[in-house]
Amino acid sequence: MEQELKEYIQSLIPEDFPDGNQLVEEGRKMAGDIPWNKSRFLRETGYKSHLDYRKENLKNGKQTYQLLVGLSTLEEEIEAIKKIDEFHKRTGFEVRSMQSIPSQLVGLDPKDWEGAPKPTSYLMEKEEDWLAHTEAAPVDCCWQDWHLASPNNLNETKYALKAGTSRLGCFSTFIWEYPGYNEEKKRFSDMFRTMGILSAKKDEGLDCITYPEDGLPGFFMDVVSYVGYEMIEHYIIEDLCGARMALSYGGLLSEIVPRMSFALAMEKLYGTPEHPFVTYYNGSTNEQWDHDIESNYGLGASEMLIEAVINLKYGLPTVINPVSITEALRVPTLDELFNIVKCGIGIERKAKEWLDIIDFTRFEEMRDLLIEKGTMFYENVMKGFEEAGVNIKDPLEMVMVLRRFDPVKFEQEFHPSLQESEKFKPYVPTVLGRETMEMTENVVNDLKDKGYESMLKGKKVICGSADGHSYGLMLIDNVWSEMNADVVDCGTNMEPSFILDLYDEEDADAVCVSVHCGQTLDYARQLKEEEKKRGKKYNIVIGGMLNAMLPGNTEPVDVSDIVEEMGICATNDFEKQINFIGRD
Repeated sequence: MEQELKEYIQSLIPEDFPDGNQLVEEGRKMAGDIPWNKSRFLRETGYKSHLDYRKENLKNGKQTYQLLVGLSTLEEEIEAIKKIDEFHKRTGFEVRSMQSIPSQLVGLDPKDWEGAPKPTSYLMEKEEDWLAHTEAAPVDCCWQDWHLASPNNLNETKYALKAGTSRLGCFSTFIWEYPGYNEEKKRFSDMFRTMGILSAKKDEGLDCITYPEDGLPGFFMDVVSYVGYEMIEHYIIEDLCGARMALSYGGLLSEIVPRMSFALAMEKLYGTPEHPFVTYYNGSTNEQWDHDIESNYGLGASEMLIEAVINLKYGLPTVINPVSITEALRVPTLDELFNIVKCGIGIERKAKEWLDIIDFTRFEEMRDLLIEKGTMFYENVMKGFEEAGVNIKDPLEMVMVLRRFDPVKFEQEFHPSLQESEKFKPYVPTVLGRETMEMTENVVNDLKDKGYESMLKGKKVICGSADGHSYGLMLIDNVWSEMNADVVDCGTNMEPSFILDLYDEEDADAVCVSVHCGQTLDYARQLKEEEKKRGKKYNIVIGGMLNAMLPGNTEPVDVSDIVEEMGICATNDFEKQINFIGRD
């Protein structure tokens, strides 16, 4: 290992943090006072677990479906669960599962809500709010977002288990930040107490679930790196913490062969007939159109078809979780979710016919390549960490080093292609990574053709993401660098105050922020409040999903005009952005 990399890894090791193994043991002792209750779904259907329900469906030639639901109020969310039950009863279709997507604020103790950005989804505060989900109807409810790795994880775990969640996550989101919250030691000490609770419930059938695209792999350019990284998480969750791991994925893997080969690789590595490893496939969004959106039904249907076929071929009870045709634009309505899941009704009737048509050799060959190269990636990381002095037997220390590691650097330093040549080269490129590079090239060429190439020369631009998503940040980083700007990347999950602090420290000329669903208006207001406190004028550009939930609306609406009125450039048009930044 090069000395520079060794010193970099050493700089990431946390100081004065407690022993992670002791925290896990504390959690195991706490588990006795936290019952994992049976939900109304299990009580009324008679299944021992949600997994048994999935297996029974597969045995009967049926697929199991799940909806991700995050509406604007708790009352709307509970009503949606009842409507899911009505839909199942009316159609006979196995849509009896939902994953709750509450507001990010739920991941914080309610006393910390004031001043934090307010996303579009609903709030939960008390134990009865979790219970209201699982008691609303005989529909399986579970929680992943803003739970296991959040600052409020101990309370949320207790509430979710008492309510009868079918699993708990999301492990990979330990990289997420919670604006306004900075007690890192407490947050992650509690996370590993929670891991101890999950470990104690392992024999009862409770899964600790992860979702790679919401963690470090969301930055990766190679599906091989996904596999290697998930091997690291498996080591931490199962070998160090003694919990039972499960995996969900799919939002960024839209090409059919890599998408399904990844599932087959993870099943071959860790799945068993008793406990299949992959819990659900999430629909992808990165190839959805933002115009003529009905065409997105074709994307969703093609994914559901191959998922059903793979499930039948390999005997996998993996849940299918399609996404609405509006997913890339805004939070979907319940009717929009029903519309896409209806495509599955016809697909189930035809899926068996494809078993004799499809040659599965390509899937299996790529599966084996992913395992071979992914194992090399995993071994490179473990060897490198140990050589740098990381205590690889301590789950908390492992997570903190991963959390602090620059994700692009992480992939490229440990990638097995470097053992074959001196240059990083993906074996199975991710679609979004490749598309980001292609989009960068197209935008840059267009701007150069219009004479903008030198307009930002000598300008220093701070680039950051308001949430955990990285590809928008990668795009603006690359575009402004190609436009000869001096780019300072401040990373993801950046608080408004931190971004403006960096603006001042770097004596920057502008800041560009990439935002996700529902963040725009609140984030813009916080930036302007910070600006007012400082008595200074900042050049601010916001791009991405420029929507928010406004009073009187149950769906997010475009708020770019409102933000523009604040004196912020709110647009995804790079020509308008460059004119704003480059003006004298």
